[in-house]
Amino acid sequence: MEILLRNDFTAHYGLPVSTTATISVNTNDVYFEIEDDAHREIQIHALAGSGMAAYQNINGYDVTIINYDKFITGLPSLFQNGIKRCDLIVHTANQNYFLLNELKDRKPKSKVRNKSISQLLASLTMIMNVPAIITFANLHAVRQCCFFNKQSMAPPLISATTAFNRLSTAVTTGLRMPNPSIEAFGFEFWEYSGNQVYRL
Repeated sequence: MEILLRNDFTAHYGLPVSTTATISVNTNDVYFEIEDDAHREIQIHALAGSGMAAYQNINGYDVTIINYDKFITGLPSLFQNGIKRCDLIVHTANQNYFLLNELKDRKPKSKVRNKSISQLLASLTMIMNVPAIITFANLHAVRQCCFFNKQSMAPPLISATTAFNRLSTAVTTGLRMPNPSIEAFGFEFWEYSGNQVYRL
């Protein structure tokens, strides 16, 4: 996928081949957390609670994590200025999973959620305009856009303070939410918050 971004994506949009350094990392750890640090670099953590998105990888899949935000930011300013972009593209070598990730560590408000959804949709729209990326993405069995917020969301229909942190305890693997715009590309939209973990 990194090569497709550097070559096919840039060619599709009439840009020079990207030479932005170190836009991807790989892991096959059985548990890892991803952090998008203050310098827009990807950090992988083994310690629970250290990152913004938590992944359980019990099968030891080879996982590639691409810093899509850094890739876009490294493109010519006339192209990338004002473009909404998600943080990461995550995919497995066995073509089981192809995921877009937006990572937050903010108080769960509808404004934060809506902005994250718009970043995911804009990124999905942009990459799925590239024929080679469409082909690559569609090889994967599971295609999802995932919004991770490290801070927990209150359970639906419960506003009591004492219940605030229960959703991430009751539902440990995230929630699929309807989003026709994302689904039109053959992807699902999922939300994760607090201690919820994505299980590969």
